[in-house]
Amino acid sequence: MIDIQDSLFKDIEAVRQISIIPTMLEVICQTTGMGFAAIARVTNDKWLACSVWDEVQFGLEEGGELQVETTLCNEIRDSRKPIIIDHVDKDPHYCNHHTPKIYGLQSYISFPIILKDGTFFGTLCAIDSKPADVNNSKIIGMFTMFTDLLAFHLQSQDLLERSYNANIKLQDKNKILSNTNFDLDTFVYTVSHDLKAPISNIEGLIDALSDTVSKENLDRGEIKKIVGLMKSSLKRFAVTIRNLTTVVESEANSDGEIHEAVNIPALVEEVKQDLNQQIAVCNARIEVICEDNLLVNFSKKNLKSILYNLVSNAIKYRSPERPAEILVKVDKVDEKTQLTVKDNGLGIPHHQQNKVFTMFKRLHDHVEGSGIGLYIVKRIIDNMNGQIRVDSTLNQGTTFTVIF
Repeated sequence: MIDIQDSLFKDIEAVRQISIIPTMLEVICQTTGMGFAAIARVTNDKWLACSVWDEVQFGLEEGGELQVETTLCNEIRDSRKPIIIDHVDKDPHYCNHHTPKIYGLQSYISFPIILKDGTFFGTLCAIDSKPADVNNSKIIGMFTMFTDLLAFHLQSQDLLERSYNANIKLQDKNKILSNTNFDLDTFVYTVSHDLKAPISNIEGLIDALSDTVSKENLDRGEIKKIVGLMKSSLKRFAVTIRNLTTVVESEANSDGEIHEAVNIPALVEEVKQDLNQQIAVCNARIEVICEDNLLVNFSKKNLKSILYNLVSNAIKYRSPERPAEILVKVDKVDEKTQLTVKDNGLGIPHHQQNKVFTMFKRLHDHVEGSGIGLYIVKRIIDNMNGQIRVDSTLNQGTTFTVIF
């Protein structure tokens, strides 16, 4: 029997989906008086029974295989012409042919199934150990009609499958487009809001500075104060521009990343080096648990960005009541790779956990941050068709789980 993993199993499934085939094969046997009829998938090295009607216990079942060299279908594949034999012993061409001798045949009829695009699929055939009157216009017309019908159904199924797959891809693209439009709205709002405030402040401070310097008696202390405020507003302006640029760059670089085998413990060490100063300040302890020799097939650049943002967040939002402890764990779960970053920090209120991946959203205002790190992590994972979830308990800690 054919193994389910065989590349041709899909073709057998396609034939199985055509509900009229059992009736078709039964009609062939009744009309021709032959005891066995079948639809075969025939390639250069395979002969596979896709569907059978067996009234004579020939012994071949659906999924059964014959050596293609022993069959007449082998010749039909090359010639693309039907073979019709009423009585083997009386046929000058086939009386000494190896196929009838091997299978004990006296009557045989087989027509090629050729798809509309010219692809040879296989044959519709019938056999019997007794002679049969099959070489006539009635039987030939029936086989011609049935093979055309089979070709039409198989081609239609292929088109439906392609249409379905195209529709799925379209839905995915629409989802991405919808998310992009939402992010664009957020982006535009942020630009108009976060840039408007420092610009307005700078305009007001310039007016104040103009009034001050126009006075006869210059107040250097007031001028110094105004300049300081202007510098502060400019700094806010620069930070906002930098954050917006980071988001744009992350989107532009999301496609075309090369996947490679990534060693997680080694990558965590790189992240620790980048965060060396922050780790030293709070004496954070970072532990890595990873199965031996487990390599993650992912973009190294993107995976480092994910780890960097998750680990730096764990350090940034640590609890002042205890030393920061961060666990990075990688394992296989249901044939998928699961990356977990767990901390013992401040935690996130339950009602706000669904907002952590929103652009420029910050849930703790007592520490410096842009609110784009987790947004970028989420975008990277979404673009790779992965998943990320957050579980957190206030004042106990937070766990981010990435599945890809």
